[in-house]
Amino acid sequence: MRGIQWFALITVLINACAMLSPIIDSGDAITYASIARHIALSHDWAGLVLDGHDWLDKPHFPFWMTAMSFHLGGIGARSYILPGFIFHLIGAYYIYRLAEMLYSKQTAMLAVLIYVSIFNLMDSSIEIKAEAYLRAEILAACYYWLRYDMQFRTRYLLLGALFTGMAIMTKGIFTIFTIYSGLVCLWLYQRQWSKLFTIKWLLALVLSLLAAAPEFIALHLQFNQHAEGGGVEQQTAAFKFFFWDSQFGRFFNTGPIQNHNGYPFYFVLVLLWGFLPWTLLLFSAIYSYSRDGEKPGSSERVAFVYLSSTFLCTFLMFSATKFQMMYYIDIILPFAAVIAADYLNTSSIGKPLFIAQMGLIALLELIVIALSIYVMNPAILATIGAIGAGLWCYVYATRAASFKFRAIAYSVLVINMLYIFSILLNYSAFTRFGIASNAVKLLGAQSELPIYLYQMPEVSRELTLYSKAPSHELDTAESLRHIRGGYYLIVQHEQARQLQLDPAKFKRLVNMKLVVHKTGTLGKLLQLARGTWPLESIDFLQYEAY
Repeated sequence: MRGIQWFALITVLINACAMLSPIIDSGDAITYASIARHIALSHDWAGLVLDGHDWLDKPHFPFWMTAMSFHLGGIGARSYILPGFIFHLIGAYYIYRLAEMLYSKQTAMLAVLIYVSIFNLMDSSIEIKAEAYLRAEILAACYYWLRYDMQFRTRYLLLGALFTGMAIMTKGIFTIFTIYSGLVCLWLYQRQWSKLFTIKWLLALVLSLLAAAPEFIALHLQFNQHAEGGGVEQQTAAFKFFFWDSQFGRFFNTGPIQNHNGYPFYFVLVLLWGFLPWTLLLFSAIYSYSRDGEKPGSSERVAFVYLSSTFLCTFLMFSATKFQMMYYIDIILPFAAVIAADYLNTSSIGKPLFIAQMGLIALLELIVIALSIYVMNPAILATIGAIGAGLWCYVYATRAASFKFRAIAYSVLVINMLYIFSILLNYSAFTRFGIASNAVKLLGAQSELPIYLYQMPEVSRELTLYSKAPSHELDTAESLRHIRGGYYLIVQHEQARQLQLDPAKFKRLVNMKLVVHKTGTLGKLLQLARGTWPLESIDFLQYEAY
């Protein structure tokens, strides 16, 4: 199909536009950026430290990448997003290599287009959780282990081990399950289960663990040098958390972080909208393969067994747990993208499927337009209106094209429209109503006076990412009394009244309606963009020392 490369390039560029925003959108991302900032400033690459305390929740690799980006490009939102987005593009490269090896170049290019235009993956490539790194590492590892299975070469062995080790250092030991599950299922399907116990694959596993050695060394150093008391007990706790609590502990819901609201079909619902705009085409592909499967030994059947097994094993594992987060399945969506891509490349799209896909696309466009009207932001309304008009002009101009071309082209264009709305929504909401961004506007990025935030730890972390002024969080009123010299104080209005601050010494610069916590649902974000909720009265005060 003509134009695949251009559609993919346009989508990547639109995705990258989110890096133009000077702010970080989510609370988790602010926490991760703060930890990486400590590494970049302290040059302590072994310690993960948050608010002056050792932090043990995730492995080191994403923080190392972010810290290097901070070191090279300066501390800020763009430097935080860049390494994760680069890994997103690395994932696109390896999905091409994997699909080309299993099918053809045309399928590979379609797989890349689907990969870069899945809304969940577009969003996570900018929000930057561990999955942004993990997708690329898993795809690369799977590609090299498949090549290694077909032919022993040192290059495949070393690169497969390297990317597997990086995955372990990104999310933990459970990533091995996703990386190897497809291969193991393929061996069982081909009656080659003896490969499970060969020296060749034992060597692969050992080298993968050796490639993750930097993580184990960092854990040893952090809890030998940093943890209060140090010693064997703290190190044992660190390794226990890494190998058990953060992995099996979450799986069995027995670790320190628990969730008792798990639902067996939760990820089925997530898949329905998380794979947009390609959900209908994916289910059509699965139905087609199940009904008209190739011969058992054919290369197409082998490829489908591998891809579907890699996807399904991890999908079922996540569904069986109580600890569920919607972004977990991002790491296996690329395998579904390859299945959908081969279906699009080798099958024709009939009129019923085309009508259903057009209905889905029209629904998405109507939702974007309706939400734009609801937010009532002039810039958002004008942008979405212009894009919508351009889209309908394109639809009219290509009305004679094939069902397949129109289904693919319109799907990509509408999901880009939805993503642009998402970018503008976040930018509008948090630049207007974020405390940290307004503090920079009001006090400057290089304030001569230190800035104190009363009982706002997340905002304090965020402000250090945008401003070079010393920024600190205060927990108690007593700590406020020990500060010497002039300073700025940011405090909720009700708390300022409770503190009974001396009006002769504290000058109110401004009072603003702002948001304290960035986390929340889409409904809250929409209301925030409207400026209606959940806003709180925030005082910006200046203490004048005498």
